[in-house]
Amino acid sequence: MFLGLPHAYQDLFHGNPFTAWSHFGGLRHQLGWPLLPTVKALLDRSAFPRWLAGAVTAAPQPVARTPLLSWGVRQSLHPWLTGHATALIAEEFRAAAEHAEPIDPWRGRHVDIDGVRMGARHFQAMEDIGMTIGLPVAAPFYDDRILEATLAVRLPERISPWRYKPLLVEAMRGVVPDALLARTTKDHMASDEHQGLREHAPELTELWTGSRLAEHGLVDSRQLLRLAAEPFSPVLVEHSISSTVAGETWLRTAENAWSAPQSTL
Repeated sequence: MFLGLPHAYQDLFHGNPFTAWSHFGGLRHQLGWPLLPTVKALLDRSAFPRWLAGAVTAAPQPVARTPLLSWGVRQSLHPWLTGHATALIAEEFRAAAEHAEPIDPWRGRHVDIDGVRMGARHFQAMEDIGMTIGLPVAAPFYDDRILEATLAVRLPERISPWRYKPLLVEAMRGVVPDALLARTTKDHMASDEHQGLREHAPELTELWTGSRLAEHGLVDSRQLLRLAAEPFSPVLVEHSISSTVAGETWLRTAENAWSAPQSTL
């Protein structure tokens, strides 16, 4: 909401094309987007259902210089998923696309709100975990009043390619130290994640040995075992293992929770 994805700038063209092009020029140079592919992406008017039908792909992630201006970011499926799993996921997306409608007819606003929903679900899961261990979790920026106030601000004043979260900076001025308000980026915490993968490599190896997901033909356990032994693999930089760990853990927990079927013979 405060940083703004590139998609948001498209909405500026509806009422203020000169400001929009100026902002887009700054953003394009920062991201290294070539001019012609950027213009082509801006002129694309693909409907939301068509985009959703192809929103996941087995192809590699787009390179950094690829303009991203559609209804969202295409997801590259994890390479340790089997062909069977990939086909199931693609079919679910195609089925959902048959009746799908965007949250908002404007792409930028759709991406904004969709991002809020995804983030809120993430923090809800964190809160659920926190409750089980007595750790309070708060996400005040997802409060309805904060979101309504933020979305009410004109787009050029809410986000900018030349300032880092300008609206949040002004809202926090006098509350947060000036040195923090002057920052131009944020920590990505990747080193912590990879350090955790290294420290918990034995547990991950145990998890993928006799994997329930593999038994159902959804993941390649041999590849996951190799990655457990290579926590700093470039594959894990591009693809997070966390959702697969969560799926494996859930499946094992669910199997233990379900009572075995009683024989009627």
